[in-house]
Amino acid sequence: MSLRSVTIGYALLRIGYAAALLAAPARTVRPWLGEAGAVPGGEIAVRGLGGRDLVLSAGVALAAASEHSARLPLAACAASDAVDLAATLAADGDGLPARSKPGTVLAAGAFGILGAALAARYD
Repeated sequence: MSLRSVTIGYALLRIGYAAALLAAPARTVRPWLGEAGAVPGGEIAVRGLGGRDLVLSAGVALAAASEHSARLPLAACAASDAVDLAATLAADGDGLPARSKPGTVLAAGAFGILGAALAARYD
């Protein structure tokens, strides 16, 4: 597989997650945030997160598909995953679902590392 195809696949996975955050915020974030995504303020924040991820991921896909360097949008994705990871780890674990922190380490950690690794491969 080429670097561009892997990059586009990575972006499409992120776009799918962003679409789920926008369409069904409470259900999508329940394993991560518990019922916080089901209250109006939580729903607003989750949809904002979905919009952010949609824009960042679309930037990655468009750059890769157009033969431009995807380094900067990939780095932005990796940085946003690092922020999500740090915020989750800093939160009081007593108010979160039991699998919130390990799940975030796994998901945001893996996507952040992959985004950074892909970014490093572009000029």
